[in-house]
Amino acid sequence: MHPSRNRLYRLAVIAAVFLLLGVGPSLAQSASVPCSAFARNNVGAWRVMAPVMLDLNGRLLAPTVGTVFAAGSTQYGIEMSDVLDQQCGNR
Repeated sequence: MHPSRNRLYRLAVIAAVFLLLGVGPSLAQSASVPCSAFARNNVGAWRVMAPVMLDLNGRLLAPTVGTVFAAGSTQYGIEMSDVLDQQCGNR
């Protein structure tokens, strides 16, 4: 393959990968959260009450019992309090 065509091909593949990674359902829409493993406090934070393994769009998350997800904070790019509010109710 000609060097400029090879470079163009690589750039096209990289651009396609970025486009595909950016398209898809949001985490909150695709998450299946066992709500019984979490409890929400009066300031909007969620505490892990039981061992749990979450699969959020292919990202496995196994927070330790006692972990607190503060309202608005992110963990590995996921706003867990928002996901839990949407999946388990804003209780």
